[in-house]
Amino acid sequence: MDATVSTESKTATVDGVEETTEWVENAGRKFYVHNYKSVKQPPAATLTIVHGLCEHIDRYEDMARAFAKAGIQVLGFDQRGFGKTGRQHGRLGDSEGNTVVDLDIEFMNRRVAIDGVPHFLFGHSMGGLNVLAYTLGKNSDGHVKGVLASAPALVAGKAILPPRIIELVLHQVVKIAPSIQKSTGITVDMMTSNQKEVERFNAGVENLSHCTLGTLSQIIKRGGEVLEKAPTMTTPVFLVHADGDKATDCEGTRKFYSNLPEALDKEFKEVKGVQYHELHFEENLDFDLVEAYTQWILARVN
Repeated sequence: MDATVSTESKTATVDGVEETTEWVENAGRKFYVHNYKSVKQPPAATLTIVHGLCEHIDRYEDMARAFAKAGIQVLGFDQRGFGKTGRQHGRLGDSEGNTVVDLDIEFMNRRVAIDGVPHFLFGHSMGGLNVLAYTLGKNSDGHVKGVLASAPALVAGKAILPPRIIELVLHQVVKIAPSIQKSTGITVDMMTSNQKEVERFNAGVENLSHCTLGTLSQIIKRGGEVLEKAPTMTTPVFLVHADGDKATDCEGTRKFYSNLPEALDKEFKEVKGVQYHELHFEENLDFDLVEAYTQWILARVN
Protein backbone atom coordinates (compact mmCIF):
# COMPACT_ATOMS: atom_id res chain seq x y z
CA MET A 1 0.00 0.00 0.00
CA ASP A 2 1.34 3.44 -0.86
CA ALA A 3 2.15 5.69 2.08
CA THR A 4 3.38 9.26 1.95
CA VAL A 5 4.29 11.76 4.63
CA SER A 6 2.79 15.23 4.47
CA THR A 7 4.96 18.30 4.94
CA GLU A 8 2.39 19.62 7.43
CA SER A 9 4.47 19.05 10.56
CA LYS A 10 5.19 21.10 13.67
CA THR A 11 7.92 20.54 16.26
CA ALA A 12 8.06 21.94 19.78
CA THR A 13 9.60 21.11 23.14
CA VAL A 14 7.07 20.64 25.94
CA ASP A 15 8.15 19.91 29.52
CA GLY A 16 11.57 18.86 28.27
CA VAL A 17 10.26 16.50 25.57
CA GLU A 18 10.68 17.18 21.85
CA GLU A 19 7.36 16.57 20.11
CA THR A 20 6.33 16.58 16.47
CA THR A 21 2.78 16.59 15.13
CA GLU A 22 2.26 15.75 11.49
CA TRP A 23 -0.21 14.51 8.92
CA VAL A 24 0.66 11.15 7.41
CA GLU A 25 -1.14 9.48 4.51
CA ASN A 26 -1.77 5.75 4.45
CA ALA A 27 -4.20 3.69 2.38
CA GLY A 28 -6.27 6.64 1.23
CA ARG A 29 -6.50 8.44 4.58
CA LYS A 30 -4.54 11.28 6.14
CA PHE A 31 -3.79 10.59 9.79
CA TYR A 32 -2.99 13.02 12.57
CA VAL A 33 0.17 11.70 14.26
CA HIS A 34 1.84 12.89 17.47
CA ASN A 35 5.46 11.82 18.06
CA TYR A 36 7.37 12.09 21.36
CA LYS A 37 11.15 11.81 21.13
CA SER A 38 12.86 9.96 23.95
CA VAL A 39 15.14 12.18 26.01
CA LYS A 40 17.64 9.31 25.85
CA GLN A 41 19.06 8.45 22.45
CA PRO A 42 18.99 5.83 21.27
CA PRO A 43 15.78 5.05 23.16
CA ALA A 44 15.43 1.95 25.32
CA ALA A 45 12.16 1.08 23.56
CA THR A 46 9.60 2.39 21.11
CA LEU A 47 5.84 2.42 21.64
CA THR A 48 2.67 2.92 19.60
CA ILE A 49 -0.35 4.24 21.55
CA VAL A 50 -3.84 3.39 20.25
CA HIS A 51 -6.68 5.44 21.76
CA GLY A 52 -10.19 4.35 22.65
CA LEU A 53 -13.68 4.81 21.21
CA CYS A 54 -14.85 8.38 20.58
CA GLU A 55 -11.71 10.06 21.93
CA HIS A 56 -8.41 11.23 20.42
CA ILE A 57 -4.69 10.71 20.88
CA ASP A 58 -3.80 14.07 22.43
CA ARG A 59 -5.60 12.97 25.60
CA TYR A 60 -2.51 10.80 26.15
CA GLU A 61 0.01 13.66 26.11
CA ASP A 62 0.98 13.43 29.78
CA MET A 63 1.41 9.66 29.61
CA ALA A 64 3.48 9.88 26.43
CA ARG A 65 5.75 12.56 27.92
CA ALA A 66 6.34 10.39 30.98
CA PHE A 67 7.33 7.52 28.70
CA ALA A 68 9.65 9.77 26.68
CA LYS A 69 11.38 11.01 29.84
CA ALA A 70 11.99 7.38 30.82
CA GLY A 71 13.66 6.57 27.51
CA ILE A 72 10.67 5.26 25.55
CA GLN A 73 10.05 6.87 22.15
CA VAL A 74 6.33 7.20 21.41
CA LEU A 75 4.02 7.55 18.42
CA GLY A 76 0.29 8.09 18.85
CA PHE A 77 -2.30 8.71 16.16
CA ASP A 78 -5.97 9.56 15.72
CA GLN A 79 -7.69 6.50 14.29
CA ARG A 80 -10.03 6.49 11.32
CA GLY A 81 -13.29 8.18 12.26
CA PHE A 82 -11.95 9.84 15.39
CA GLY A 83 -10.14 12.97 16.47
CA LYS A 84 -8.53 15.16 13.83
CA THR A 85 -8.29 12.21 11.44
CA GLY A 86 -12.06 11.70 11.54
CA ARG A 87 -12.78 15.39 11.04
CA GLN A 88 -10.38 15.51 8.10
CA HIS A 89 -12.41 12.89 6.25
CA GLY A 90 -15.91 13.62 7.53
CA ARG A 91 -16.57 10.04 8.67
CA LEU A 92 -16.93 10.59 12.39
CA GLY A 93 -17.38 7.53 14.55
CA ASP A 94 -16.58 5.10 11.73
CA SER A 95 -13.52 2.88 12.21
CA GLU A 96 -13.99 1.48 8.67
CA GLY A 97 -13.55 -2.11 9.85
CA ASN A 98 -11.04 -4.25 11.70
CA THR A 99 -9.01 -5.13 8.61
CA VAL A 100 -7.93 -1.53 8.00
CA VAL A 101 -7.54 -0.93 11.74
CA ASP A 102 -4.86 -3.63 11.79
CA LEU A 103 -3.19 -2.23 8.68
CA ASP A 104 -3.08 1.23 10.26
CA ILE A 105 -1.48 -0.10 13.45
CA GLU A 106 1.06 -2.01 11.37
CA PHE A 107 1.89 1.13 9.41
CA MET A 108 2.30 3.24 12.56
CA ASN A 109 4.49 0.56 14.15
CA ARG A 110 6.83 0.76 11.17
CA ARG A 111 7.03 4.54 11.48
CA VAL A 112 8.16 4.56 15.10
CA ALA A 113 10.19 1.33 15.16
CA ILE A 114 13.99 1.53 15.21
CA ASP A 115 16.24 -1.36 14.20
CA GLY A 116 17.60 -3.10 17.28
CA VAL A 117 15.21 -1.34 19.68
CA PRO A 118 12.34 -3.37 21.22
CA HIS A 119 8.87 -2.20 20.19
CA PHE A 120 5.71 -2.28 22.33
CA LEU A 121 2.00 -1.56 21.89
CA PHE A 122 -0.36 0.22 24.29
CA GLY A 123 -4.10 0.59 23.83
CA HIS A 124 -7.06 1.73 25.91
CA SER A 125 -10.66 0.45 25.66
CA MET A 126 -11.36 -0.04 21.93
CA GLY A 127 -7.64 0.57 21.45
CA GLY A 128 -6.86 -2.08 24.06
CA LEU A 129 -9.00 -4.56 22.17
CA ASN A 130 -7.32 -3.62 18.89
CA VAL A 131 -3.76 -4.00 20.18
CA LEU A 132 -4.57 -7.43 21.63
CA ALA A 133 -6.17 -8.48 18.33
CA TYR A 134 -3.22 -7.13 16.35
CA THR A 135 -0.71 -8.95 18.53
CA LEU A 136 -2.64 -12.21 18.26
CA GLY A 137 -2.99 -11.99 14.49
CA LYS A 138 -0.03 -9.99 13.20
CA ASN A 139 2.92 -10.72 15.48
CA SER A 140 4.14 -14.10 14.28
CA ASP A 141 7.55 -12.51 13.58
CA GLY A 142 7.76 -11.11 17.12
CA HIS A 143 8.19 -7.47 16.11
CA VAL A 144 5.99 -6.48 19.07
CA LYS A 145 7.88 -7.42 22.24
CA GLY A 146 5.01 -6.69 24.63
CA VAL A 147 1.44 -5.41 24.64
CA LEU A 148 -0.30 -3.32 27.30
CA ALA A 149 -4.11 -3.13 27.35
CA SER A 150 -6.03 -0.74 29.58
CA ALA A 151 -9.72 -1.60 30.14
CA PRO A 152 -9.81 -3.52 26.84
CA ALA A 153 -13.24 -3.73 25.20
CA LEU A 154 -13.29 -7.53 25.19
CA VAL A 155 -16.81 -7.38 26.59
CA ALA A 156 -18.66 -4.08 26.32
CA GLY A 157 -20.06 -2.67 29.55
CA LYS A 158 -23.76 -2.44 30.27
CA ALA A 159 -23.75 1.20 29.16
CA ILE A 160 -22.99 0.24 25.57
CA LEU A 161 -23.80 -3.47 25.21
CA PRO A 162 -27.25 -4.09 23.70
CA PRO A 163 -29.41 -7.03 24.85
CA ARG A 164 -28.49 -10.27 23.07
CA ILE A 165 -31.48 -10.21 20.71
CA ILE A 166 -30.72 -6.62 19.69
CA GLU A 167 -27.06 -7.52 19.25
CA LEU A 168 -28.03 -10.22 16.76
CA VAL A 169 -30.22 -7.74 14.88
CA LEU A 170 -27.39 -5.20 14.96
CA HIS A 171 -25.02 -7.51 13.10
CA GLN A 172 -27.67 -7.95 10.38
CA VAL A 173 -28.55 -4.25 10.11
CA VAL A 174 -24.94 -3.22 9.57
CA LYS A 175 -24.85 -5.29 6.39
CA ILE A 176 -27.37 -2.83 4.96
CA ALA A 177 -26.77 0.41 6.83
CA PRO A 178 -23.40 0.38 8.64
CA SER A 179 -23.15 4.18 8.80
CA ILE A 180 -26.17 4.78 11.05
CA GLN A 181 -25.01 6.63 14.16
CA LYS A 182 -25.69 5.44 17.71
CA SER A 183 -24.97 6.98 21.10
CA THR A 184 -22.30 5.03 22.95
CA GLY A 185 -24.13 5.41 26.25
CA ILE A 186 -20.83 6.27 27.94
CA THR A 187 -21.02 9.38 30.13
CA VAL A 188 -18.14 11.41 31.57
CA ASP A 189 -18.96 10.34 35.12
CA MET A 190 -18.09 6.77 34.09
CA MET A 191 -14.70 7.81 32.76
CA THR A 192 -12.77 9.43 35.60
CA SER A 193 -13.11 11.26 38.90
CA ASN A 194 -10.40 13.67 37.78
CA GLN A 195 -12.37 16.88 37.29
CA LYS A 196 -9.60 18.53 35.29
CA GLU A 197 -9.83 15.72 32.74
CA VAL A 198 -13.64 15.81 32.78
CA GLU A 199 -13.54 19.51 31.94
CA ARG A 200 -10.96 18.94 29.21
CA PHE A 201 -13.07 16.15 27.72
CA ASN A 202 -16.24 18.25 27.73
CA ALA A 203 -14.39 21.16 26.10
CA GLY A 204 -12.64 19.04 23.48
CA VAL A 205 -14.18 19.33 20.03
CA GLU A 206 -12.55 16.06 18.96
CA ASN A 207 -14.42 13.97 21.53
CA LEU A 208 -17.62 12.23 20.42
CA SER A 209 -20.64 10.70 22.12
CA HIS A 210 -21.62 8.46 19.20
CA CYS A 211 -20.25 5.97 16.72
CA THR A 212 -21.60 4.08 13.72
CA LEU A 213 -23.46 0.80 14.04
CA GLY A 214 -20.70 -0.68 11.91
CA THR A 215 -18.04 0.31 14.43
CA LEU A 216 -20.09 -1.02 17.34
CA SER A 217 -20.66 -4.32 15.55
CA GLN A 218 -16.95 -4.65 14.77
CA ILE A 219 -16.02 -4.07 18.43
CA ILE A 220 -18.47 -6.68 19.72
CA LYS A 221 -17.40 -9.28 17.16
CA ARG A 222 -13.70 -8.64 17.70
CA GLY A 223 -14.07 -8.98 21.47
CA GLY A 224 -15.42 -12.49 21.08
CA GLU A 225 -12.72 -13.42 18.59
CA VAL A 226 -9.92 -12.21 20.86
CA LEU A 227 -11.33 -14.09 23.85
CA GLU A 228 -11.37 -17.29 21.79
CA LYS A 229 -7.77 -16.81 20.69
CA ALA A 230 -6.36 -16.05 24.15
CA PRO A 231 -4.79 -19.54 24.49
CA THR A 232 -2.66 -18.84 21.39
CA MET A 233 -1.05 -15.65 22.73
CA THR A 234 2.76 -15.73 22.60
CA THR A 235 3.53 -12.05 23.30
CA PRO A 236 4.07 -10.77 26.87
CA VAL A 237 0.95 -8.94 28.04
CA PHE A 238 0.04 -6.46 30.79
CA LEU A 239 -3.67 -5.95 31.50
CA VAL A 240 -5.28 -3.30 33.72
CA HIS A 241 -8.99 -2.92 34.52
CA ALA A 242 -11.17 -1.45 37.27
CA ASP A 243 -13.59 -4.01 38.64
CA GLY A 244 -16.45 -1.48 38.62
CA ASP A 245 -15.91 -0.19 35.06
CA LYS A 246 -19.28 0.40 33.35
CA ALA A 247 -17.94 1.21 29.87
CA THR A 248 -16.08 -2.07 29.38
CA ASP A 249 -16.70 -5.14 31.52
CA CYS A 250 -13.80 -6.27 33.70
CA GLU A 251 -15.13 -9.83 33.45
CA GLY A 252 -13.93 -9.93 29.84
CA THR A 253 -10.39 -9.11 30.93
CA ARG A 254 -10.55 -11.69 33.72
CA LYS A 255 -11.62 -14.34 31.23
CA PHE A 256 -8.94 -13.36 28.71
CA TYR A 257 -6.23 -13.47 31.37
CA SER A 258 -7.37 -16.82 32.75
CA ASN A 259 -7.28 -18.33 29.25
CA LEU A 260 -3.74 -17.16 28.44
CA PRO A 261 -1.05 -19.87 28.31
CA GLU A 262 0.22 -20.75 31.78
CA ALA A 263 3.87 -20.20 30.85
CA LEU A 264 3.27 -16.83 29.16
CA ASP A 265 4.86 -13.69 30.61
CA LYS A 266 1.63 -12.03 31.74
CA GLU A 267 0.30 -9.66 34.40
CA PHE A 268 -3.23 -8.54 35.28
CA LYS A 269 -3.73 -5.63 37.65
CA GLU A 270 -7.42 -5.64 38.62
CA VAL A 271 -8.14 -2.44 40.53
CA LYS A 272 -10.67 -3.27 43.21
CA GLY A 273 -13.41 -0.95 44.40
CA VAL A 274 -12.98 1.54 41.55
CA GLN A 275 -15.68 2.27 38.97
CA TYR A 276 -13.77 4.42 36.50
CA HIS A 277 -12.90 3.52 32.93
CA GLU A 278 -9.81 5.72 32.50
CA LEU A 279 -7.54 4.65 35.33
CA HIS A 280 -4.58 6.52 33.84
CA PHE A 281 -6.33 9.77 34.84
CA GLU A 282 -7.17 8.70 38.40
CA GLU A 283 -5.29 10.62 41.10
CA ASN A 284 -6.32 8.53 44.12
CA LEU A 285 -5.00 5.09 43.22
CA ASP A 286 -2.61 3.50 45.70
CA PHE A 287 0.00 3.12 42.96
CA ASP A 288 1.33 5.13 40.00
CA LEU A 289 -0.19 3.43 36.95
CA VAL A 290 1.90 5.19 34.31
CA GLU A 291 5.04 4.34 36.27
CA ALA A 292 3.86 0.71 36.41
CA TYR A 293 3.48 0.73 32.62
CA THR A 294 6.93 2.28 32.25
CA GLN A 295 8.67 -0.22 34.50
CA TRP A 296 6.88 -3.15 32.85
CA ILE A 297 8.20 -2.06 29.45
CA LEU A 298 11.73 -1.34 30.64
CA ALA A 299 11.93 -4.67 32.46
CA ARG A 300 11.38 -6.41 29.12
CA VAL A 301 13.80 -4.37 27.06
CA ASN A 302 16.66 -6.81 27.63
